[in-house]
Parts: sequence; C-alpha cells; structure tokens
Amino acid sequence: MSDGAALRCAALEPLQTRILNRWEDLAVLEPEWRRMHERCRGRLFSSFDWLAAQYAGFGSPGELRVITIWQASQMVAAAPMCLIRKRFSKLLPFFRPRVLTGWLCHYAGFFEFLATSRETLRALLEAVCKSAPRAGIELALFRVCTRDVFATRCLRIGGLELWQDRAQGSSIAENLTDWDSYCETRSRSFRKKVRISDRLLQEAKAELEVFQSQDTAPVQRMLVLSQRSWKQTSGTGLAALQGGSTFLHELWRRLAARGRGSLILLRAGEKDIASFCAVRCQDTWYGLFSEFDEEFSELSPGRSVMYRSLRDVISQGRPVRFEFGRRTHYLREFETGSYQVRRLRGVRRGSPAYWLLKLEDALRELTGVRGLLPNRKPRRADILAGGKGRT
Repeated sequence: MSDGAALRCAALEPLQTRILNRWEDLAVLEPEWRRMHERCRGRLFSSFDWLAAQYAGFGSPGELRVITIWQASQMVAAAPMCLIRKRFSKLLPFFRPRVLTGWLCHYAGFFEFLATSRETLRALLEAVCKSAPRAGIELALFRVCTRDVFATRCLRIGGLELWQDRAQGSSIAENLTDWDSYCETRSRSFRKKVRISDRLLQEAKAELEVFQSQDTAPVQRMLVLSQRSWKQTSGTGLAALQGGSTFLHELWRRLAARGRGSLILLRAGEKDIASFCAVRCQDTWYGLFSEFDEEFSELSPGRSVMYRSLRDVISQGRPVRFEFGRRTHYLREFETGSYQVRRLRGVRRGSPAYWLLKLEDALRELTGVRGLLPNRKPRRADILAGGKGRT
C-alpha cells in the first residue's frame, strides 16, 4: 500500500491521546517521531536529535509531559512539554504554581506544536488544555505564523485566557545560491566590512578549518574557546552551562553522522580565535553556536567567522535557507527577511494565576509598560562595560 493510501485509511480511524512521562518511553518511539516530524516539516528544535541531545546534556527542567496524538498506530501530532515550578525571584525562596511549558533547553530555540493536519492539531491542543494545571501554560517562544493563529484560537476554545507579547525576532536568509550574488544584494557597508575582514585576517595569517565529520576534537576546541569568550563571564556560553559540553557533543555526534553539521574554527598562529557551528534540519540551516576570543576582538573574529560560515554553506551547491535564531542590529545586515516570535501565557479564568496577571495588567497601565514583563538577557556591552553597557 502506498503512503497516500495508508494516510487515507488512517484518516478514518479515531484519534487517541498518549502522554509520555519518561524519556525512556519517548526514546522507544524514535522511528515514529522521525516519521511524524518529517511529515509535519518540523524544525530543528522539535527534532528527535535535538531532544535527545537536550536530554543528555540538561535533562528535563521539570516533570516531562510529551503529549502525542495517534491514529491507526501512527503518531500524527505531538507537543514536547513539561511541568515546571519557577521561583518568584532569585533572591527569594518562594515558587510560583506549576505551569505546563514547552520543553526547551533555554540556550536556543523556540517551541512549536507538531501536527499533520488541522484536525490532529485541534485534538493535540484539546489534550494540552486538559493536561494544564490551574496555573495554565507558558510558552517562552511561540512562533508567529498562520498555524499559530489557529492554535491560539483553539486554546481559547479550550478554556484558557491568553496573554501574549512579541518577545523578539529571528533573522533569516533565503534562496542563497551564490556568495557573490548574495553580497550584491547587501548594503555597501556590508560589502566593505567583508573586504576589511578578509584583509585583516590575511594580515594576521588566520586560517579557516571546516569540519563535517563525527570527530569530537573540533567540538572540544570550540568549548575551550568558549571559556575565553564574554559569554563565559555572563554565564550564557556553552562552556559555562552545566551539561553544555555533553549537549554539544551529543548533538554533533547525531547530526554529523547524517551529514547535517558544519563546524568552523578560525585560527591565528597557534590559537583558535573564533568558532561557528551550523546544523541542517529538513531544508534549513540553523546558526547555533558562535564564540570568539576577546583578546582578538580588534580583528572582528565573530563577524569574520560568520561570513566564512555562510560562504561554506552556500558553496555546497544547493539553494540555502539560513535561520540565525535571533534578530539584532548585527544580524540585520545578513538577513533577507525575518519572522516574529512571542511569549504566550494561558490560564483558566478565575484561577489565582488569572487574577495575578490581571493585577500585572493594572500595574502596567499605571507604569506605561506594555506586554508581559521582560526576560532580559545579558549582552556583550553590559559585560565589557561592567554592567554599564547600552540596553
């Protein structure tokens, strides 16, 4: 029977919900998850390879709740989630009520619901609403697109009052087939910076090394370099995170084995001065980990290794779509487009969490602050300026 005929037969079967509470239960379903993820055209952060590396390095931040929908013995929708309890403040030993949230590693990525059709997505969201505690759901990064508009409507029908806020954007570069033609579409300032970067690296006798095999030595070099980055001081670099090394090694092992990784190290003399790691899922490349040595900041090594990484990916001979994972004044020079991501909080009307959010709304009306309270992350300017950098 063909895949199309199998899907038509499966469409006649009722939908069933299964909630997985242990990683071991999900690991057994790896083949099913991969097939479902491929059919949904899911992104990197919901792929099995990413989830497996995330669990190996960071574990689960709370009680795992992987909600899956099945039809005729096939997984047709899923939401990797967990129940967590956050502290009110780092200074106070008090905790908020538990919420159902997307299972993210808090280093990179956004949450998405995986579904093969609107009907299966509707069933998945019904299961999410039923599984949510009284404090509701909290999705730190919820991608803004047509499907997500349908999803928010289903969550409201499921009895949740929603608070939303556009948190940030993500730069993308699409339809990249040739580096020279790509540069022609960029600003004059961009092209000038590329020329200056090439000249500075040539004067410094810097060499570029590209790795695509499963060898772990380049990964270890990248982690050593991370210890000399400003991210080490801020505690946001991979080398500074507990479990970060295990996470990166496992992710690289899995994706490099499938020919879906590109790790680039920029070397000056006997020292690595910058690194960049990109991985591919479906037809999209994701720029994930970028580090550089502050001692060589006058060479702009971070910008230089980004140029070289894009060149390498584009040179592989197929049209490229590249996601940078965030949108800053620096990345806007590279983008051909962007999309918005947002935070979403859903609670049941009349619950304590509902009235707390209403109180926050009233306080924001008085203070003039719009949207949910921000989760500000440290920036390089803050670290180098001793906390006096620009915001």
